[in-house]
Amino acid sequence: MKHKVIRAGLHSLAVIIPSQFIQALGIKKGDTADVTVFRHKGEVRIKFKGNLQLLLPEGK
Repeated sequence: MKHKVIRAGLHSLAVIIPSQFIQALGIKKGDTADVTVFRHKGEVRIKFKGNLQLLLPEGK
């Protein structure tokens, strides 16, 4: 799933979290997240509170 990077304020950028992920994880405005950057892989991991699992449909 690809998303464009958008401007969020004067000096920040953001990627939109799709609504199906928001609903599945129970994310709400104001929640906190732990963000880990893996520069050598070009990856960012965002971990939300709780022990949540997101089930993806088979074949995707």
